[in-house]
Amino acid sequence: MVKKDQLDSCLSKIENYFNNSAVKSFTKNKFSDIFIRNKYDWGLPSNRSASQVLNYLVKREMLLVNNFTNDSNDEKLIYSWKTQDEYTIISGLKSEAYYSYYSSLFLHHLTLQIPKTVYLNFEHKRSMSANNNETDLTQETIDDAFKGSQRKSSLSFLFKDKKIILTNGKFTNKLGVIKRQNNNQCFDFTDLERTLIDVAVRPVYAGGVIEVIEAYNNAKGKLNVKKLVDYLDKLNYIYPYHQVIGFYLEKSGYNESVLELFRKEMKFNFYLTYDIRNKEYSEKWKLFYPKGV
Repeated sequence: MVKKDQLDSCLSKIENYFNNSAVKSFTKNKFSDIFIRNKYDWGLPSNRSASQVLNYLVKREMLLVNNFTNDSNDEKLIYSWKTQDEYTIISGLKSEAYYSYYSSLFLHHLTLQIPKTVYLNFEHKRSMSANNNETDLTQETIDDAFKGSQRKSSLSFLFKDKKIILTNGKFTNKLGVIKRQNNNQCFDFTDLERTLIDVAVRPVYAGGVIEVIEAYNNAKGKLNVKKLVDYLDKLNYIYPYHQVIGFYLEKSGYNESVLELFRKEMKFNFYLTYDIRNKEYSEKWKLFYPKGV
């Protein structure tokens, strides 16, 4: 006769909690936080620890164990609740993180490629972003910044056949972040308009400017331009990214009434991307871009 576990009587409450939770993937530390907040509601015996409950749920194959490795080949375990969906599992690497850049292009069907690199973004704290726009911008500072390569995150993991890049973006209070939640999936990602802004700002995380142009082309008929303008105003970048977005929209065949929304003050010459070796110049957008684009 199989010995009954003390936790069996609590299982229905635990299962009900996770079935209805908006978080389906997490680290052991995150599970411990959940355990501390809910152990009394679950009716757990006082002598049971978070690790014991975790192992109990793993043994019953309600929590599935997923192995990640970093660049130093150190292992990181992510636990997923009753799902093997990769995007749900990967989202557990960082609390409050959401998919962005090329990953969001894929989730919005704006690229035909099946990406092997996944971009998961977590935001700076508000205090780190508070003084983001106090720098005085000059043509010299712009030229100096864009003559080199765009900085890229060095924080990455491997999971199965995918490389996961963790990016640490500016604080936006998750502007334009939406949730996908169904019986098998549960994760956050940027909506269409926020995604098109993000890939214009960091094309290096989107496969380069040609991929970004393709994404803007594929977004025609779906894009809410007024929402995009509103997001861009709220993001309040130091650099004049309205010139970049206007250029992409023009390349994608948007009409003049749309383009005029982005033809506001253009004090400086700007750049479509970093480290452009062979430049061409758009007078209309005061923008340098790679030859042949």
